[in-house]
Amino acid sequence: MVLFKINSKTLSRNPTDISQSKYKIQKTDRTIDGTLVADIIAVKNKVSFTWDYLTTADLRNLIDEVNGDSFPLVEYVDPDSGNLIQIMAHGSEVSYIPHYDSKLATIIWRDVKIAFEER
Repeated sequence: MVLFKINSKTLSRNPTDISQSKYKIQKTDRTIDGTLVADIIAVKNKVSFTWDYLTTADLRNLIDEVNGDSFPLVEYVDPDSGNLIQIMAHGSEVSYIPHYDSKLATIIWRDVKIAFEER
C-alpha cells in the first residue's frame, strides 16, 4: 500500500512516520469597547513526513517535485482514519543526513524530513 504520493508520483519507500495537525487562519480585531473579536477564515492541514533513509534517486525525485511546482499535490493516508487525503500544499525545505553504506558502497540519505502546509 502506498502511503505517500507527490504530484501522483511515488517513491520506492513509504514514510516511516506521518504526523498531521490542523491550524486556523483567522482575523482578529477589537470593537470600540475593547472586546476582541476573531473570525476563523479557514482550517488547514499541516502534515510532516519522515523516512529513516532514502536512496539518492528517491531524494532527488522528492526535491524535484517540491521545487518544481509552487504548490504540489500531496496525497497521503491519514494516520488516524486510514482515509486518503489530497492537499495542494507548500513544502518546506527537505532536511537529511548523508550516510555512506559500506555494504552497498554508496551514499544513502538518513532522517529525511519534510513538512507540507495546505494552501
